[in-house]
Amino acid sequence: MTDWQLVLLTAFVTTLGTCIVTYIGHRLTVARDSQQERDRHATYVATRVVCMLDLFVLRCVDVINDAGEYVDDELTPQVDAPDLEFPADLDWKTMDAALMYRTLSLPNEIAAADSTIAAYAEHSGPPNWDEVWDERRFQYGRVGLYALDLAADLRRRYGLDQPDYSRWNPRETLDAAYIAEDARRRKVSQGIKEMIEKADRKDAASDWT
Repeated sequence: MTDWQLVLLTAFVTTLGTCIVTYIGHRLTVARDSQQERDRHATYVATRVVCMLDLFVLRCVDVINDAGEYVDDELTPQVDAPDLEFPADLDWKTMDAALMYRTLSLPNEIAAADSTIAAYAEHSGPPNWDEVWDERRFQYGRVGLYALDLAADLRRRYGLDQPDYSRWNPRETLDAAYIAEDARRRKVSQGIKEMIEKADRKDAASDWT
C-alpha cells in the first residue's frame, strides 16, 4: 500500500468513526429527550387525573352522608351518585402501565357499584328503601376508597404533592362506610355458614339413628 493510499484509508476510517460516534450521540440525545418528554407528559396526565379523582372522592363522601328527604312519603336521595369520564385527549401510553390500568378500570368499578345498587332496589321498597340506602353507602365507600388510594399512588409515582388532610380526612368516612360494613357482612356471612354446617351435621347424625 502506497503512502497516499494509507493516508486516504486513515482519513476514511477517521471520518467513518467520527460519523458513527456523532450518530450514536445524536440517537442517545434524542432518546433521552424523548423519555424526558414522555415523563413530562405522564406527569401532566397524572395531574389531570388526580384532580378529577379528588373531586370524585368528595362526591362519594357526599353520597355516604346523604340522609335523603321524604318526597311524597318516600325517602329520596338529595345527592346524585357521581360518575367519572376521563377526557378523550389524554395520552395514556405515557403512564405507568399498572397505574394506567387501575385508572381506566375505575369507571367499570363505578358501573358495577350502580348495578349492584339497582339489584338491591328490586328486593327493597318504599317508603324507606332501607337495603338500597345501605348498599348505596357501602358501594360508594368502596369506589371512594379505590379512587383515594389511586390518587395517592399517582401522586407518589409522579412527584405530586399529597393533599393536606390534617383537618379532615375523607378516608375516615369512606372506611366507616365500606371497611367497617364489609367486616360486619363477613361476620354475618360466617355466622350463617356455621349455622348451615351445624344443621347439616345434625341432619347427618339423625340419619344414623
